[in-house]
Amino acid sequence: MPHERPENADPTEDLHPAIRAAGWPQLASRVPGVTVRDARAEDHEAIAHLTVTSYIDGGHIDPEDEYIANLQDVATRARQARVLVGEVEAAALAGTPTERTAPDAGLTTPGAAGTVIAGSVVLTLPEMPMSETAREGELEFRMLAVDPRVQRRGVARALVRAAIDRAEQLEGIAAVVLTTMETMTGAHRLYESEGFVRVPERDWRLSDIGQAPTSGEDPLYWVYRRPV
Repeated sequence: MPHERPENADPTEDLHPAIRAAGWPQLASRVPGVTVRDARAEDHEAIAHLTVTSYIDGGHIDPEDEYIANLQDVATRARQARVLVGEVEAAALAGTPTERTAPDAGLTTPGAAGTVIAGSVVLTLPEMPMSETAREGELEFRMLAVDPRVQRRGVARALVRAAIDRAEQLEGIAAVVLTTMETMTGAHRLYESEGFVRVPERDWRLSDIGQAPTSGEDPLYWVYRRPV
């Protein structure tokens, strides 16, 4: 009979010991109105939706790009890294969706009671499957995404600060790093306001790591770093 985890099992128990939830202080947001917590299996659909729509709405990826499948595969990255979500009151989603964003696809409708998932980020360490650019002594975060309807309301900042907080709590971690696309200018401003500095000598392309670009192009990815 297959092993069944207890209902309240640690969702990160299969990860590298240093990035598991066990033993870490309770997650806390440093941005009013945003709650940061570990993702749960029932959150995966919402995370997939907001991640894809934020990339498409921001013009960072073509809707037909093969990488969309990776953005939608939350279950795999939850097994390979630590996934956090940022929640806001459902009323915060009220308003007119952008033209390229399908309204409320699978999400709680604006104005509903309770909270909804408004953003997500992935935390990983060197040599873990999701790591792209982290070196020894660095925590990396990836796939930072916010529902387009609540951008510029502090959700991304809360998730970035959560990553910084986690790095400060881990023994042997001296910095936080990330890879970003050249087109993500709004994110660049956020990172710089939180103390990140671009390190151009670490910029990279998919071809540098032996991967074939899914879009047919081979764009340059920028690396930012922040000591902790």
